[in-house]
Amino acid sequence: MAQFEIKDGVAIIPEGTTVIWRGAFQDCTSLKSITIPESVNEIESYAFDGCTSLKSITICEGVVRIAHRAFRGCTSLQSIIIPASVTVLGNENEDEEGCFLFDGCTSLKNIVVAAGNPVYDSREDCNAIIKTKTNNLLYGCKSTIVPKSVKWIGAGAFEGCAPLKRIVIPKGVEGISCVAFSNCSSLMSVTIPDSVTWIGPDAFAGCTSLKSITIPESVTEIKSSVFERCISLESITLPTSITEIHAYAFNECSALSTIYVHAMKADYYKELLPEKLHDKIVEIEPEK
Repeated sequence: MAQFEIKDGVAIIPEGTTVIWRGAFQDCTSLKSITIPESVNEIESYAFDGCTSLKSITICEGVVRIAHRAFRGCTSLQSIIIPASVTVLGNENEDEEGCFLFDGCTSLKNIVVAAGNPVYDSREDCNAIIKTKTNNLLYGCKSTIVPKSVKWIGAGAFEGCAPLKRIVIPKGVEGISCVAFSNCSSLMSVTIPDSVTWIGPDAFAGCTSLKSITIPESVTEIKSSVFERCISLESITLPTSITEIHAYAFNECSALSTIYVHAMKADYYKELLPEKLHDKIVEIEPEK
């Protein structure tokens, strides 16, 4: 921290600085405003983690990389503009693509990627970060509207977004990555279209306000811990397509009272579900 100074809540970063290092301002609760100068090309992990009073941040053109969880827990931050110069965000693992930049930023409502960015965009004023080439939504917030062109909801895309109450996933989305909506404690309603074939582990873990959900026929597996700690979940509708239900899928779902399955499939689901859930299976006639 010797390189940087905070004066009257404003961070002073000297011209010529090229890197905001890992944890540089971590837990600086007095920090309210910062401008990242053009000389900076990288913001490392946890750089502003836990800066709970940070309301305003200006990132000048020149920054190329913002590492994962750089702004985690900035609970007062309401808006962010990602400049056109940024070409690397967060996690670079292509198998579980996600950026994990703003988890716990519960006041965030405006996300914009500057025009001309060659890698990312925020098309249709969606208030999200989308990787242009893959159409993967990497990060959203409480005011995000998922565009119809999105193909995948990235890992941790809405993780810890406590104010998010409902989300409509449009037809065309093919997958929901691990921890995509985990710990969205106010999430009450989720619409999953039949284009989705994959729902990753812990995707909805800790969604403590979620009361019911319907899994479409396009999904074949219920991954591990996908609804773990959904303590308000009362019912779930499972399709005939399910071939495997992984461990802890419904762990700590203390309110779960009804698991709807298609007629004549109760015995089949008893083979997939733990014994303690067998008495919650209810057969329903398929819609005609």
